[in-house]
Amino acid sequence: MQIKATPMFMLDAFAGRGIYQLDSCEAQKNMEYQTGIARLWPVDQQHAPLGAKHWSGLIAEQNPDGGFLRLPGSSALLASLLRQSDQLACCDLHPQEIDFLRQFCRTKGHVAVHHRDAFDALKGLLPPKEKRGLVFLDPAYEQKDEYRRVGQAVTGIYPHFRAGVYVIWYPVLPAGRERELFTTLRHSGVRKILRIEMSGDFPAMQMQGSGMLIINPPFQAMQPLQDALAWTMAQLTGGKGALHFDWLVGE
Repeated sequence: MQIKATPMFMLDAFAGRGIYQLDSCEAQKNMEYQTGIARLWPVDQQHAPLGAKHWSGLIAEQNPDGGFLRLPGSSALLASLLRQSDQLACCDLHPQEIDFLRQFCRTKGHVAVHHRDAFDALKGLLPPKEKRGLVFLDPAYEQKDEYRRVGQAVTGIYPHFRAGVYVIWYPVLPAGRERELFTTLRHSGVRKILRIEMSGDFPAMQMQGSGMLIINPPFQAMQPLQDALAWTMAQLTGGKGALHFDWLVGE
């Protein structure tokens, strides 16, 4: 998206805290990161794809002593991609998360922090004046109706911001509730929805895999995306997982 010089707007609707401490009580409670992010670090700089190298550099910046205790979240990653003409809005409603987020963003230029409900933020911040943008949605899905709500929220805002690229993360769980999200979007009239799923055995997270829906994926990003995710899948599963690309809704 940044091949073009024109300004763009990014919205991290469920931003969280920016940086996560892997030695915190929360992280140590179930040790989920041991079967996830820890398998990707350290990054083999010689063989890793470009996206993984950028992510590796961001982690190194947060861990100058060479360790691996501070993990950049989505808002940190998006902030690292900002150009002088770009803007990023980070939203979170949880009072503790927003305090951490504000602390992380206080020295970041072109970043606005909103103590705001994500679904309200979609209606209030879109469409942006920049006319181009990325909308990132990765709710916790702790409420059963969140799959449907995410689909309905995107369906509602899309007619007002058709030029946006929407990235929606979802877990693949035994209950299969992600199908509610698929059904909502299939009947929305929104076109060009790419579906990506990584499947494997992740018992610590009670997940069968992880997925993303990308609405309006840039053509130039398709091959780098496949390369980065294939590398990630191999590192996470030792070659025993599977990566699936298909169109939930075509053009």
